[in-house]
Amino acid sequence: MTLKLNSRTKETKQNFNNILNKEDATPEEINAAMEEHYTAIAEEASNQVRAEYEELRDVSDNTILQARGIHTLTAEETKFYNEVTKAGGFDDDLVWPETIIERVFEDIQKDRPILRLINFTPAVGKMKIIRSRRKGVAVFGPLHKDLESQLDAEFGATEVTQLALTAFFLISNDTLDLGPRWVDRYVRLCLSEATAEAWEKAIINGTGDDQPIGLLKDLNGSVTEGVYPDKEPAGTLTLKDASTMVLEFADVLKRASKYTKKISKSDDGTTEYRKVKGNVYLIVNPVNYYDIVARVTTQNANGVFVSNLPFIASDNIIESLEVPADKMIAFVGNEYDAGQSRPEKIYVYKETFAMKRATLYAADMLGNGQPANNDAAQVYDLEIPLLTTETEPAG
Repeated sequence: MTLKLNSRTKETKQNFNNILNKEDATPEEINAAMEEHYTAIAEEASNQVRAEYEELRDVSDNTILQARGIHTLTAEETKFYNEVTKAGGFDDDLVWPETIIERVFEDIQKDRPILRLINFTPAVGKMKIIRSRRKGVAVFGPLHKDLESQLDAEFGATEVTQLALTAFFLISNDTLDLGPRWVDRYVRLCLSEATAEAWEKAIINGTGDDQPIGLLKDLNGSVTEGVYPDKEPAGTLTLKDASTMVLEFADVLKRASKYTKKISKSDDGTTEYRKVKGNVYLIVNPVNYYDIVARVTTQNANGVFVSNLPFIASDNIIESLEVPADKMIAFVGNEYDAGQSRPEKIYVYKETFAMKRATLYAADMLGNGQPANNDAAQVYDLEIPLLTTETEPAG
């Protein structure tokens, strides 16, 4: 169960993002917006955990607790949180169990469908992505025939330097009194909210300049001061009627089926083909999600409304606030490589927050990512005409 954001938390989040995007924002403005946002998250997480604690405090059945997101801790995790409680907070020297951040990612992948499509691997300071290209073919022939073919392969490696990913969470002193399982619940809620938004933003829009490279970016484009350019649209989708929709989505899948495989940065690449049936995902802004769904929704003989796209399952349409309105990303699942470490360091963030009953912590982690190839995603313009009561949905 993820953190349930109320309207105030959503407002503080939007305000914080707006301040960060202001070129002339002062440190005081940033700190004030940051304090307001993380206080709201902390209050929401604390209220949620406290309510769950009161409801489940007498429940001893681990199956029930697990179903509600209250994990049974490992011996290492229990020892860790006991030390946190004893110390009255997180000490710089505490080594975080790897399983905590693994569970954080399990949580955010359940809540954010796009993150389920990413190849996350444990990260260290530098990570090598090994890719290969097969050479040679196997041939049929008579028994004992002299070897006519040889199988071989070329290998290439791309070295990815991990970047700092800092997540903040505010923890009140009375939360520490609830016990290890509930402190774990609280910490995972806060870290999930912080890291999920950062990763989704980076996977879609990351510029490559001290941040991951997003799906909207052109890996083959001219890089200016570390920033990759946006991809040119692969086409325009209108979905204006059933026959047009079939042709347009057929073209989307045809393009996704063909890609240029490079095994290193210096490799010119070879043209390859892949099966993409059931593995192409349409990532769109929420306003366009309903444009598309409305076009393909009809009522069957039993009075049930059903949505059917040609070639692509309706569940493969993913909403993301990070995608610009009237744009669509056609993404081949699992064609984005990313690394994520456990917290390398936890420390009290002293630049702001002079609070008596709570402490703001910063969790320094490592992470980076980029598409597996430049054809992992294609960007399309959307020009879908508005439906009226006189217009029949396509299909």
